[in-house]
Amino acid sequence: MDELDETQLKNHVDSLKQQLQFNREKTSVSLPELTKWIEEKMNEDPFLNPDILKDNPWVESSKCVII
Repeated sequence: MDELDETQLKNHVDSLKQQLQFNREKTSVSLPELTKWIEEKMNEDPFLNPDILKDNPWVESSKCVII
């Protein structure tokens, strides 16, 4: 591995300091919250609920035709 010069080392140390300050949350806490949010939003998802997709004005009404 190539040796790092002083600037690269300082940048690396600064990056590590910044990462240490980042507030992290345990997966055991965040996953149930994410699962709950997903389950709440499932009824609003047009890919899972085709009736909502029909009401979307941005959906193309016809397929692309190559001449």
